[in-house]
Amino acid sequence: MKKLTFLFLLVAPYLVHAQQGLIVYERVAKYNFELPEFARGATVPKEGKKEVMLLFNEAESVMQDAPNEKSEATQQNPWEKQMMAFLKMGSASRADNETVLVSYINRDEGTMVEVRDFMTKEFRIESDLPTIPWKIAGEEGEFLGYTVHKATAKIDTTSVEAWFALDIPYEVGPESFGGLPGAILVLSIGEGGLSFTATGVSLDGLDMLAIARPDRGEKVTRDQYEKAVEVKLEEVKRLGVGRDRQMRRRN
Repeated sequence: MKKLTFLFLLVAPYLVHAQQGLIVYERVAKYNFELPEFARGATVPKEGKKEVMLLFNEAESVMQDAPNEKSEATQQNPWEKQMMAFLKMGSASRADNETVLVSYINRDEGTMVEVRDFMTKEFRIESDLPTIPWKIAGEEGEFLGYTVHKATAKIDTTSVEAWFALDIPYEVGPESFGGLPGAILVLSIGEGGLSFTATGVSLDGLDMLAIARPDRGEKVTRDQYEKAVEVKLEEVKRLGVGRDRQMRRRN
């Protein structure tokens, strides 16, 4: 709760009067890369953690890094920083190279704007708000003092599990995930490959930071972005195969 209060003080200079809310999450992404032989035994994190916040009202929401959040790179020593950059750039896993930096949703318009970092380049993607095929599981529990209900979905081959609170009657959640009859407080994507866990919620009488569409990054369509990702990952795979062949020839 002290951390949540501190976040309010940080955004206070930008406050506007509106009935809005705030949820702070811990975002955890598990890495898929394998350590090269020369780095075996080195201390390299198996997952990346950071704090994000979701600002929302009845019509709009925006998720972004918390104001006091330090980047992963700034918390590492120079060797770890170089090693992580090397491992990520050499990984053909999309998850290792992609991060949603900002996710803006306008439910009245049915639109979404995402700013994604892919291999250190920022893209701004404007698209229709996706419809998630949620199934309410009929299970409930308690989290942060709220009664939460379980919902699951399958998006292509990726499994999603969410726990939402009816007492927070907003169809919001991390990134592009929402559309349930209450705010999502816990979200797990790909069997925990990416997860969001709420650490604080505030709703009562908030004068909150204005919610605005992001305008940073290179503007592309969803199809253009997916094509750029596909081409880059194929290039990484080819380079990886080439390195493997060179190593076998040397041996």
